[in-house]
Amino acid sequence: MDREEAVNRKFPTVYRGLDEQEVRTHLRNLQSEIDRRDEKIRQLEGMLDEKEENLNSFRNVETSINEAILTAQRAGDEAKRTAQARAEEILRAAEAERERVVDEGLARARHIANQTEDMKRQSKIFRARFKMLVEAQLDLLKSDDWDYLLDFETNQEHRVDDLEAVEKKQDE
Repeated sequence: MDREEAVNRKFPTVYRGLDEQEVRTHLRNLQSEIDRRDEKIRQLEGMLDEKEENLNSFRNVETSINEAILTAQRAGDEAKRTAQARAEEILRAAEAERERVVDEGLARARHIANQTEDMKRQSKIFRARFKMLVEAQLDLLKSDDWDYLLDFETNQEHRVDDLEAVEKKQDE
């Protein structure tokens, strides 16, 4: 029974007013319709409560997720800042190490260059002295003293032969 039918319902009239039986039947029908609608309203309210609980649960989950995202974002930002600071520290240390290695390399290069120059000087001195020695030896070889010495031996052999001859004669 719909609402309009319940409101516009006509009851037969009897001698002293409306038919009581008909009115009571109609009221019972209205009561059962009201009960049925109340039950449907309770069901719908229960569903609505359930949906609101789900909605609240989803809102709680959404809030938790948003908080987790914010926390993760903060942690990520902090990790990024920490990593950036560490990277800068590593770069500074590498820069200092590079400077130390370059300075050490330059110092060693200067030392080697000094040693090389010293060795060049010593080589020039050695060469000059060796040249003087060789020239002195060559001058000695070119001198007439060698001819005299060579002739001296030859002359000595003749003298020895002459002495032997004189001794033979004396012995004879």
